[in-house]
Amino acid sequence: MMIVPEPKMIKIGKKRYFFDGFSNLPAFLKREFEIKSGKWKIEKIDKAGNGLKITDGKVQIWGDEFTSYATLIQIVRQSGDVLPEIEMEESFNFKFRGYHLDIARGGVPNLNTLKSLLRWLFLTKYNYFAIYFEDLFPWKIDPEIGKRRGRLTADEVEEIIDYGKSLGIEVFPSLELTGHMEHILSLPKYRDFSEWHRPSEGCLDLSNKSASDFAMKLLEEVVEFFPSKHIHIGGDETWALGRGKSLNKNWEFQGHKLYESHYDRMIKVVKSHGKTPMMWGDMLTGMYLSKAESEKWQEVLKSKIWDEVDIANWDYSSNKKTFFKDKINSFGKRTQIACPGLSDWNTFYPDFKTAISNVKNFIGAAKDENLPGFMVTSWGDDGQECLFSFLNPLILATMDIAEGNGRWEEKWIALSGENEKITNVRKIFGNSEISTMTLKRVLFGDLYPLYKIKDEDRKIKDGFERVLDETKDIILPDDLEFVRQMIEVAISVMNNKSRASDFISLFNTYSKLWLKERKPEGLEYLLPRFWGMAGVVDLTDNG
Repeated sequence: MMIVPEPKMIKIGKKRYFFDGFSNLPAFLKREFEIKSGKWKIEKIDKAGNGLKITDGKVQIWGDEFTSYATLIQIVRQSGDVLPEIEMEESFNFKFRGYHLDIARGGVPNLNTLKSLLRWLFLTKYNYFAIYFEDLFPWKIDPEIGKRRGRLTADEVEEIIDYGKSLGIEVFPSLELTGHMEHILSLPKYRDFSEWHRPSEGCLDLSNKSASDFAMKLLEEVVEFFPSKHIHIGGDETWALGRGKSLNKNWEFQGHKLYESHYDRMIKVVKSHGKTPMMWGDMLTGMYLSKAESEKWQEVLKSKIWDEVDIANWDYSSNKKTFFKDKINSFGKRTQIACPGLSDWNTFYPDFKTAISNVKNFIGAAKDENLPGFMVTSWGDDGQECLFSFLNPLILATMDIAEGNGRWEEKWIALSGENEKITNVRKIFGNSEISTMTLKRVLFGDLYPLYKIKDEDRKIKDGFERVLDETKDIILPDDLEFVRQMIEVAISVMNNKSRASDFISLFNTYSKLWLKERKPEGLEYLLPRFWGMAGVVDLTDNG
């Protein structure tokens, strides 16, 4: 019996009981997880901790209902018509167990995809889900914002919030109201609010009170819309702040001071509604800046306003646990949420190796330092090429690393019903050599036409060929078959044998997978990569 995460105590008896369904499982769970109706009863008892006990025709549960229901559904999925005699107790290291999804960089998930994701988060015992909007929240203040990018409607957001609530998951917004505002600032009416004369850089000019006031109006609307306790107010990677229009006013860098006063206002807005502000922590420690610039930003870290927020401390590297402990301690005693990443950005397939290492070491450090929670992140840089379907194993793995024994593969096989050989293929494709920029570089980079294999590239080609050989006799689901098809075409490219039809076929397969899980907006930005390469191949063949 595989339970995610691994229970703190589990006893499985010898008896087995015929299961015909539940008489009083909540109707919502029964419908959404396709659980049969029958004579079995669920009894809630008063007992310390969280747990459940299965005897003939009866299930006793105590503690958090959603945890018990998720465990029960896991058991039913694995047991079918016969439930085992079982008793278990569950507890968590982290009160806050979150998942953060970027929907802003290319391809907004459709409602079915979001609901499927929420069901998976519930089943694996997450209790928070953050949606990273950028411009794709349905602001009434200006319906033109995000209009042509597939933004969610108010009805869709409300449905997602309610669906999450029914599963014990708080759905909350993740906003960008300083940096990463390129889609809003590129609209003609807001170009004057841009720090740089090139709005696509995406930074708000915080020396312009009208620009800062505009951000506050956007924030107010979201805070009033969401019933959630948490509101994420962004704040990451604002490197351009203080270097453009605001610098021109007195020729003195004031970016860090403008940042502090702007966030002081936002924190007060959120708290005035009785909610908890959350924000990224990278700028406060001068992450990715030179030593001199970092020291300026660290002056801001001394401000007491950060005592009022939950700092989302992110880092996606595969560094050792000691690195992450130092990173956590750099914020002092302030409340933090550890935010590792799934390494699914700038690639068509996640880098499993880096993601697992990052999750293990960062969450391990968070556990040692007694942080209250974690929030694993998925990002869509470069058009969010990576299909959402590829992320479910890593979502499960993160939870079992954080709260269980970390043997996520066996639990993924048990809960997904997937063949072990296919799971091994997922891991093979997730090796850094395949999943990261290497495959994309070969297919869409500057290597074609007239590809000349260098000594270092020969290792890449040999690796691709080895992967094909290891997976050749395995029937894969459509999404994984697409990755294998990409590898086949990459080998053809390196052998100067690719055809225009190879890239057209790739795009046809990919677009069907994309449209199955997303709205159509955003796909047009990825189409030129495939069709452009088809054109290059065609010109070369006829040249």
